[in-house]
Amino acid sequence: MNQSNLNITYKFDKAKKVLIKPVSLILFVIALINLYFLFEVNPMSNDECLWRNEKISKDSVGTFFSFVKFEGVSWKAGIRDGDELLAINNVDVSGDLSTAQRVLNRVEGGDSALYKIKRNGRVFETKVEVKKLLNFQGVAFSLLGLIWLIVGYVVVMAKPNGVPQRLFFRVAVMLILFNMVVIRSFNNPYIENSFPIWLSVIIDLMSLLGVSFFPFVLIHFFWVFPKPNKFIDKKVTQRFLYIGPSVIYLLVLVLYFSAYMRDNFIQAALYFNLMSWLSSAAIVVGLISLFISYQRLKTQHERNAIFVILITYALGVAAIIYYTTAIVTAQPVTQFNSPEYFMPIILIVLLPISFGYSIFKYSLMDVSDVIKNTIMYTTATITLAALYFVVIYVLGQSISSAIGTEYQGIIAGIIFIGFALIFQSTKDRFQEVITSRFYPEQFAFQKVLVKFSSDISTIVGMDNILDSVVDTFINSLKLKKVAILLKSNGGNKTCVILRAVGIDKSSILLEDRETRIREVLKEKERLKLNPVIEENDFKKIYPESAEKLKDEGIYTIIPLMIKNKIIGSVLFGLKHSGAQFAGKDLELLTAVCNQIAAAIENARLYEAEAEKLKIDRDLENAKRIQISLLPSSIPNIKGLDICGSMHPAMQVGGDYYDLIKLDEKRVFVVVGDVSGKGLAASFYMSKLETMIKLFCSEGRTPKEVLVEVNKKITPTIERNWFITVSIALFNTETKKMNYCRAGHTPLLVAKDFHIDEYVPKGIGIGMKTEDVFDNSIEEIELPLETGQLFAFYSDGITEAMNKEKEFFGDGRFKSILKQSSSRSAMQVENEIMNSLKTFRAVESQNDDITLVLVKVK
Repeated sequence: MNQSNLNITYKFDKAKKVLIKPVSLILFVIALINLYFLFEVNPMSNDECLWRNEKISKDSVGTFFSFVKFEGVSWKAGIRDGDELLAINNVDVSGDLSTAQRVLNRVEGGDSALYKIKRNGRVFETKVEVKKLLNFQGVAFSLLGLIWLIVGYVVVMAKPNGVPQRLFFRVAVMLILFNMVVIRSFNNPYIENSFPIWLSVIIDLMSLLGVSFFPFVLIHFFWVFPKPNKFIDKKVTQRFLYIGPSVIYLLVLVLYFSAYMRDNFIQAALYFNLMSWLSSAAIVVGLISLFISYQRLKTQHERNAIFVILITYALGVAAIIYYTTAIVTAQPVTQFNSPEYFMPIILIVLLPISFGYSIFKYSLMDVSDVIKNTIMYTTATITLAALYFVVIYVLGQSISSAIGTEYQGIIAGIIFIGFALIFQSTKDRFQEVITSRFYPEQFAFQKVLVKFSSDISTIVGMDNILDSVVDTFINSLKLKKVAILLKSNGGNKTCVILRAVGIDKSSILLEDRETRIREVLKEKERLKLNPVIEENDFKKIYPESAEKLKDEGIYTIIPLMIKNKIIGSVLFGLKHSGAQFAGKDLELLTAVCNQIAAAIENARLYEAEAEKLKIDRDLENAKRIQISLLPSSIPNIKGLDICGSMHPAMQVGGDYYDLIKLDEKRVFVVVGDVSGKGLAASFYMSKLETMIKLFCSEGRTPKEVLVEVNKKITPTIERNWFITVSIALFNTETKKMNYCRAGHTPLLVAKDFHIDEYVPKGIGIGMKTEDVFDNSIEEIELPLETGQLFAFYSDGITEAMNKEKEFFGDGRFKSILKQSSSRSAMQVENEIMNSLKTFRAVESQNDDITLVLVKVK
């Protein structure tokens, strides 16, 4: 697939994702309208008896009562079998069942209708209480469509490009369109409708579209769920699933509207009812397909996830069969005297509910833990907040009653502030407890990967690194399928499997597809998706090996990248729970795989050093690795002009900076400095880079990031080492900048030939215990104003020396910033670097130099 086709594909996918929300909202409204018409507009009135027409004479027909329900509303009104109905509410209905029912339908449920009755030649009037007859079939399928839409929205938003996800959502679409028939009720001659012609045509077109496509979309879904059938990609299957419903829709349209134009409403309704029977048949076919797929599932976890769906599906089909049998075999009077006889059809709504249950419990159809966590965390946080406010209220009332109401406002304020501070400090711990209690797999997964990312940079030797990777994924995370592939050094452009567990090495031979991988990852980045290769990407990148990868149970491939160069990949099966990796798990895996790539490249450098390269070349290559961990490009943030660079004193160093874009208006700016220089400092720098990537995420403040990083790094750092870091979060929407420093150089802000220096409290990472560090960190907030120039830097600038051993100093640095503050960030950076070079002259660089400038445009 070439670049142009990929671009078109991804743009189309992006457009579909954008349309999902408005389409879902429209369908949700339609589903509610369907239910409204079923409950409020179109329910038939019922007087708990049966009307029948009989000949009175040669030229006249009368309407007579039969099967009057004992103690029913007609019985209580004095009506008995054999009585003749003459009029309802003074409207003559004798011999006209349609008119009688329509007149009765105009009466609200619970109100009374005036019946004119003739019995044995005597005419009398009586009031009959009117009940409303609910269309249980319509209610069942309308609720089925509504609940399916809600679950389908969650499913398709979790993975908009997934085939089963899209089909599941389409089932909901067709169900709701199908159910629009209840609005018109054209197949019921006893219900009046007064829609404009154009609206009637639109409703009929939509409902016929739904009833024509629903059977095929449903069958298509169950042919790819829970795993695709092998015949699904055959041309005859595709023609059946896509051309079949289109042909049927056009045919039904012609037949339906031809009957409609002849005012043959019974024939028009017949066509729709025939298609409804086709839908019922498709539901049965879907059950059979699901049962066959269930039998083919290999693991107990997979079976558990599908078992609940299979059972509820079978109950739904049984309800449909029961309802159909009841309609065919039951006496007509049953519908009026015992409508609850048809109620079991409601069981069909259990099917989407069971999907929702399995999705929540087993992460079915790649619905990540993010959605489940959001629901759980939101509920827990609200509960905790409610408890705090109850305590605040009780304390306030108790204290006020004890000392009087004079200071009630002040007391309430003090208590509120105190508990707000307690709530903020308790919330994160509370969420961590929830994660460990309700999502032990996710909690353990995060803990293991964070620890592994800390340890991997200290492991020496290719074999040791690969063994550690496999041990972590297999023994610690309990994965069953993992493989590590690296590019071959030869000229055959293949990737060699160096380690594999649960995968047949001989069955997978992946070619070096770096160009295609780059194209796919670039488009995913534009769509704000995780930079990973998922199952639906296999055919685009590895067309020859896609089926083999699926057969081996591979669902996720994460490229190993160094400085935008792909050196290999890691292949993953399912998680221990049987679910696919998604959401936060993929983000963590990607960060760890970046660290694995760096470690592997380091190991390659060590091997090369042992064989033939000198230490200089090793360090030079390590420098490239270090640079590859730095931002490869400057993020485009609206309203900001950003530039940055890092210049190590040796081939590798301990300075670090990063620009982590959250969205179009928010970006983290990070500058760090590891005590010391050289290769050892670069190891700690790579640890810092991984931690920063893990914790600089949505919802975290700079202070929270530093606290988390210190918590993870301090236990592993050597006694004589420490790290200083500055973190700022720019938000051009709120025009605020939050800043926090851990012992790093001050923040300088220049504007209009004036400069301000900000030095919030904070000690270096790794210097003190967690409590001391947490209490020492201070976060400040600054407004963003046009023309401001923010300077983040390491002490390698101010402590640069010339041959006379003079420092460049704060004065020279601030002077350049003041004089150049009106220029662009890149121009100011060039001016500073040129000044440093001129100042040092022949003197070599004595420390790492890092500079990041942010100009508010």
